[in-house]
Amino acid sequence: MKKTTFLQVMAIAFLSFYFHTASYAQDLSTKFGKVTNDEVSMSTYDQDSTANAVVLYKKGRTYYDYLNNDFKIYYTIEEKIKILKSDGTSFANITIPYYENSRNTSKESITDIDAYSYNMENGKVVKTKMKKDYIFKERINDKYMQVKFSIPAVKAGTVIEYKYKMTSDFYYELKDWAMQEEIPVVYNDYDITIPEYFKFNLETRGGEKIETKDESSPVTFTVRGNNSQQMEMVHATARNLTFTGKNLPALKADSYIWCADDYKSMINFELLGIDFPGSIYHSFTSSWEKIDELLLKDEDFGDLLKLKNPFREEMKALPLSEMTTDQKIAAIFHFLKQKIAWNENYYLYGKSISKVVKSGSGSNADINFILMSMLRDADISSVPVVLSCRNRGILPYTHPSIQKLNTFVVGIQNTDSTKVFLDGSVSNGYINVLPPILMVDRARIVTSEKSGEKWCSLNHAGEGLVRSLVSASIAEDGTIKGERTTVYGGQYAATFRAKFKAAKDSANFISNMESEDAFKVLDYQQQGKEEFGPQIKEKITFTKQASVSDDHIYVNPMVFQHISKNPYIQESRKLPVEMSYPYTLRVSNSLKIPEGYEVEELPKQVLVSLEDGGGTCRYMVSVIENTILMTYLFSMDRTLFAPNEYPNLKTFWGTVADKNNEMIVLKKKTQL
Repeated sequence: MKKTTFLQVMAIAFLSFYFHTASYAQDLSTKFGKVTNDEVSMSTYDQDSTANAVVLYKKGRTYYDYLNNDFKIYYTIEEKIKILKSDGTSFANITIPYYENSRNTSKESITDIDAYSYNMENGKVVKTKMKKDYIFKERINDKYMQVKFSIPAVKAGTVIEYKYKMTSDFYYELKDWAMQEEIPVVYNDYDITIPEYFKFNLETRGGEKIETKDESSPVTFTVRGNNSQQMEMVHATARNLTFTGKNLPALKADSYIWCADDYKSMINFELLGIDFPGSIYHSFTSSWEKIDELLLKDEDFGDLLKLKNPFREEMKALPLSEMTTDQKIAAIFHFLKQKIAWNENYYLYGKSISKVVKSGSGSNADINFILMSMLRDADISSVPVVLSCRNRGILPYTHPSIQKLNTFVVGIQNTDSTKVFLDGSVSNGYINVLPPILMVDRARIVTSEKSGEKWCSLNHAGEGLVRSLVSASIAEDGTIKGERTTVYGGQYAATFRAKFKAAKDSANFISNMESEDAFKVLDYQQQGKEEFGPQIKEKITFTKQASVSDDHIYVNPMVFQHISKNPYIQESRKLPVEMSYPYTLRVSNSLKIPEGYEVEELPKQVLVSLEDGGGTCRYMVSVIENTILMTYLFSMDRTLFAPNEYPNLKTFWGTVADKNNEMIVLKKKTQL
C-alpha cells in the first residue's frame, strides 16, 4: 500500500512539473476540487484557437475486487473541462449509460457522483457545487439505463469538473478507454490493474502518440473460506497498465465522415480467457459463429425468426400467384408498411409483436421480423443480416462482439443465386434501396447453417442513377426554352420522394425546384412518385436565362449543373472521406443556337479519373451545324477514401466543378 501511495505522489509531482513547463506556460491542476487562476482566466487554447472547450485533464482508474464470492470491476473517472465559448456549455450536460436488465442478475451501477463549476467573479474564483437534485436516472431500453446531470452556473469562461464511479458485475468485459475527444485534450491518463487470472488482448488504435507502461504489481483479495465466518487473504500478481496522452488534438466529426469514433485514439481490451487457480483454463475468445448461436438462441431475436405471420389471412387477398418474385416481395412489403409505420428507431432485437401490430408502429427490427414471417408464407426464403449502422462504427472482423451489433436488415432470396435487401425503415425507396445509414461494407448473415458465405457488403445496395435529356433552343435575348426528361433510380428516386413529401404540396415542390436551379417551370409531369417502385420519370417544360452582354451570349451547356463548387476545400485531412452511396449521372443536352449567332469559344473536352476506378467524369461538347451537343457522364464507384487519397480527390472534384461552370460564348455574326 505504501508503494502505491508513493507512486501516486510521484505521479502528481511529475504532472505538476509537466504542466508548469508546458509550451503554453499555464498553471494547471490535476487534483479534483482544485483549480488555478490560470485555468479560470484562460480564454483561448493556443494549440487550437477554434476550440469551444478543452479537456484540461481526464483520469481513469480501473481495478478488480472480490465481493460476495465473485469478482467485480470498478471504474473511477475524473474529468476537468474549460469552457471557452458559449457553444461549449453543452459539455456541462453529462450522460452516462449503464447496463441494467431486470431479466439478468448481473448489472452495472453508477455512484459517487460529484461535480463543480468555477467562475471568476470580482477577481475571485467562485466554486459552485452541483446539488443531488440535478442528477436524474432514466431508462433507455429494456437493457440499458442512463444517468444524466447538468453542472450549474456554466457559461463561457467556466471551468467544470466531475467524477463518478461505475461498478460492474461483468468482470470478463473491460470497457474501452478513449484518449481523444471531440475537443482537444491537454492530458489524459488511464490506469488499469488486471489480476493474473484474466488474460486480455490489448489493442491501441488511432494516429496519436500514446505512452504505455506495462508492469507487474501485487494485489490482495479477501475471500470467504470454507467456514462462512472465516475470511482469507489471497495474494496474486496483477498486470498494471498505464496509458498517457498529452496535447491530443480534437477529433472533429464533419459531414464527410459517418463515425469519427472509428478513427479515435483508443484503448481496447478483448478477453482471451480466465485461469483461476485449481481450475481448467477457460477460453473466452469469441467468434462470429458463437455470436450467431447466441442470437439464434435469444428470445428477442432467434425466437422471433419463427414468428407466425400476424397478417396471414389479410395477405391472402394479394394476387401473389400472378407475380414475379420481385413483384411479390414489393407487394408484401408495401402491404406491411401500410399496416405498421416505422417509429424511426433502429434496433437489433424485437419487442412484443402483438403490441406492435396493435399500435401500428414499431422499430425497423419489429417490422423486419414480421416481414420475414410474411415472406415465409409466400415461400420466399429470407435471413437476418446483422450490422452496425454507419454512424455507430465499423463492425470488426477480428474482434467479434455482440455489443457492436445494433440492427439488422432482411436478406431475401429472389433467385437461386442472388439476394436482395429490404429494411423496415425504407419508406421512399424500393427493393435493394436501403437508407444510406445501413449501406455498410460489412454485414453478417445469421443462419444455423455452417456452410455458405456469412459476410456481405451493402454499400452498393440501391446506388443512385440519374439519366437526363435536355432539348432546348436559345433565343437572342438569352432565354433558353425546352424540355428536360429525367429518370431517377435507386437512391435518387428515394431522395425525390422524400423531397416531395417534405413539400407542402406539388406547387411548393416545384417552387423549391425552381429556386435550387434558377429556372422557371412551364409544365410539369412525373410518373412513379407514389409507387413503391424502382424509378421515377419526370418531364419538365422550362425556361432559363443565360447571360447576355452586347453581342455575346454566355451559355452553360450543362443547363442544370451537377455541382457548382468543389465540396472539398480543406488543405489536408487526417480523417478519411466517406460518401453516402455510389451513383451514376448521365446527361445529354441539345441546344439550338439562335439565328445569326456563332460559337466563339467552346469548352474543351475532358476525361478525368480517380485512381483504382474510384470515380470518372467525361465531359464532351461539340457543335454540329447550328446545334450544341453536350454529353456528361459521371460515376462515383467508391464510397471510402483514405486521408492520403484526399489531395487527388480534391483535385478531381475541383476539375469537375470547373467543367460544370464553363461557358460557351456565342457571338453575333458580323453583317457583311
